[in-house]
Amino acid sequence: MKKIILFFFVAFSNITQAQVTLQVSDQESKENIEFASILLPDYHKSFVTDEKGKFVVDTEQYKLPLKVIAEQFGFEQKEITLQNTTKIYNISLTPSSEILREIIIPPANAKIKERTFGRTNEGSGKISGQFQSYDDENKDTGLRFGMILNTNNKLKKIKKVHWYITGADFKKAVYGIEFYEVESGKPTKRIPHEDIRFTITNNTTGWNIVNVEDLDIYINGNKKIAAIIKTLKVELKSNTQKNYLKTNVGFTTANAIVAKDSEFKDWIKVPMNYPFYITVDSYE
Repeated sequence: MKKIILFFFVAFSNITQAQVTLQVSDQESKENIEFASILLPDYHKSFVTDEKGKFVVDTEQYKLPLKVIAEQFGFEQKEITLQNTTKIYNISLTPSSEILREIIIPPANAKIKERTFGRTNEGSGKISGQFQSYDDENKDTGLRFGMILNTNNKLKKIKKVHWYITGADFKKAVYGIEFYEVESGKPTKRIPHEDIRFTITNNTTGWNIVNVEDLDIYINGNKKIAAIIKTLKVELKSNTQKNYLKTNVGFTTANAIVAKDSEFKDWIKVPMNYPFYITVDSYE
């Protein structure tokens, strides 16, 4: 019995020593930074911390010494090197002075027209895509996907984001929405705005509407923008099979899908779309 207990203790100790916890926080406020990006450049891997700013590194898979880069939009990037199996490494990020939201005052004499940009029809359901699959390997990697939206060249205030879901096999997933400028058909510079979070569960179907009117997100003159959905957290329903996110898809030459599964990879553009659009106030 003593040998069994000793073996269990040694095995548990080895597992514990093979894991290092990263804690990412704000240098000024000391608050934890939720869903920060963790990059491992030597392995070309990227991950996302949890809602408490923590991420556990498996040092059996990613050997020490290990270079780690922590970043979050609105903060200065920070690089450290994990030298030993210290239980917790605290990483403090400094707010960036370069990323400032442009103060936009809509013209007083402009006519405001509500417009929609993107794909507003649900589709027939004949082409129902297992749009994104999650497993233990990719659920924490911050997968991004979205659409290039053709808009107008007027000043626009984004009011709502609409996304049609036909089903989900996972228990729950937290997503973020990010807007980007577009060059050569791909997202480039992120447009500054407050964090947008929403949750999808295995009971979620139909149109999901995210109201962002109070965030004052203005798009000034860009004819094309990218509306990107970033995977922040996924609770899998099963570890033995794929956990799919499902929606209707269709072929198109406009409002194309873009995606990337790592910060170290380029955007992939696909001539297809899915039911997703934004509602804006257009100042004309």
